[in-house]
Amino acid sequence: MKYLSLLLVLIIYCSASSCNKGKLPPSDSIVGQWRWVKSVGGIGGFTLTPKTEGFEQKWMFNADSTFKFYRKDTVALNGRFSITRNYKTSAGESFDVIKIPGSWSDQAYVIRNDSLFFLDIFISDGFNSTYVRIK
Repeated sequence: MKYLSLLLVLIIYCSASSCNKGKLPPSDSIVGQWRWVKSVGGIGGFTLTPKTEGFEQKWMFNADSTFKFYRKDTVALNGRFSITRNYKTSAGESFDVIKIPGSWSDQAYVIRNDSLFFLDIFISDGFNSTYVRIK
């Protein structure tokens, strides 16, 4: 009887602790809207933010592979994007790469905890930019 009670308590505890209380885990999908936080890089190691630059930017990526890029609430670029998974660089690293026609160059990207990081992997003194998901 002791073991049965202990087993029952263990089952209840495991069930309760595995419940995420209705919260969804962060998505690793690029689909959604992303607000610019900062960009760091360039030959001088500059840090650019909406405050220092005097404008905001955001990306909107759709499930049908279309996008819009907004600067100061105006569409500055739009079209179709494509993604290459596990692109291998000459250094042996692999990244997911997004190709956006009309933009500076293809960029590696990483999504962690609703933050999107664009990384210039083809430009040695390029910028790395951080965006957060707009919920």
